[in-house]
Amino acid sequence: MPAATRLPERAQQKDNLCGPFWAARVLLDAGFRASAGETIDEDLVANRAGSALPDKSSGPSVPAGAASLTDYRYELPRVPVEESGTSAAGLVRAIESLSNGALACVPIRGGWTAGRVEQLVAGASRLDARLIANVRTGCLWGSRPAPEVLLGELAGRTVQGPPPDWDVGHFVELAMLLQGPRNALVVVNDSYSSLGWEGRHLQPPRVLAAALQRGDGREGGVLAVVPRPKADAVAEFVIELGLELGTWNNGSRS
Repeated sequence: MPAATRLPERAQQKDNLCGPFWAARVLLDAGFRASAGETIDEDLVANRAGSALPDKSSGPSVPAGAASLTDYRYELPRVPVEESGTSAAGLVRAIESLSNGALACVPIRGGWTAGRVEQLVAGASRLDARLIANVRTGCLWGSRPAPEVLLGELAGRTVQGPPPDWDVGHFVELAMLLQGPRNALVVVNDSYSSLGWEGRHLQPPRVLAAALQRGDGREGGVLAVVPRPKADAVAEFVIELGLELGTWNNGSRS
């Protein structure tokens, strides 16, 4: 599996297709370009995953500075906004089928802590895994913290991150760990280039743990996407961290 630091080919997802966006990027980076004669992209993943769009009355939901993109290739179902999106189980189904079983998705849930997030991200490259995280953005730092805030966090000082850019359920990629003298930061790849630095922002592991816990009555989690022969090793690593194997309920009906 290619390194997770690679930026996506397309700068921005289509509205409400964040999960399919990252699933398509992982598939393409692993060399899967088509399935049954159809080009693999976020639309095909959404169709296979059973993604649902919010009904028209809810309007577009994008962060400030992003354009609304609704040029879908398939007629996706419309549901109440609280049931829209893509489920973890739907993404597992789409990724594994579109890779003809060559890729496995290890779904991770449980008691998220800063230490577990840090160890998971640190171990991902060793295990050849790409990490697609389902988080609540309202728990994250804003995507452009001042340099002194980032340096203070790495140094272990008490700092206050900027307020969140928006507050929705969202899929992102946890790309790599930056280790400082006392603390670490996680490089997050986002599906909106208007966030952070061309779609990349830095988040403390403790902040990501809160975003995975969500605190809004729904669940977050992480899909570790790996070559199938490495799935057992990833599962063992997850159990060693004290996390659980299994999909989570993010509210989507897919």
